[in-house]
Amino acid sequence: MNVEEQKPTIQYRPVKKADYPIIMDMYAKLNAHFYKTGYRLPHPENVGQVWLDSFQRTIGRYSNAYIAEIGGEVVGFILCRIKRVPMYFGGALIGELSDMWIVPSARRLGIGEKLSRIALEWLREKRVHSIEIQVLLENEVSWKLFNRMGFKQEFRVARLLWEDYIEDDA
Repeated sequence: MNVEEQKPTIQYRPVKKADYPIIMDMYAKLNAHFYKTGYRLPHPENVGQVWLDSFQRTIGRYSNAYIAEIGGEVVGFILCRIKRVPMYFGGALIGELSDMWIVPSARRLGIGEKLSRIALEWLREKRVHSIEIQVLLENEVSWKLFNRMGFKQEFRVARLLWEDYIEDDA
């Protein structure tokens, strides 16, 4: 490998308030990608702010976000959360890797895996029972990553919109 092909130095750290505008913008890009691939839930206004508001007050206790930087520029983030499943599923605390975005120019550098492992370690420290992920069907790169890390598929999720409902003719 010659000098020009060497991986850049990548720094990882917990998100700070000063990073919020950057990760809100990145989340908006992630969310736009969801809709390009067929995601069918309503699209809220100011989605980055709505997303941030959903976890900001719980950072450090029930959620955490980490960023990756190259040369002081944020190039990716991951959000992890803790939730409790219903008692009929055992009532356990479950970790969730819920959102991750890497800017296109920084992909294929191992950033997604490193961010995932940092988030998993935080969730391990919180003593959650297990970790859940949701990955778009077409996102083979992420499926391969999470499979390599030991994730196993348990069920599929589908959505029916009323305009797609096929009524019984009987």
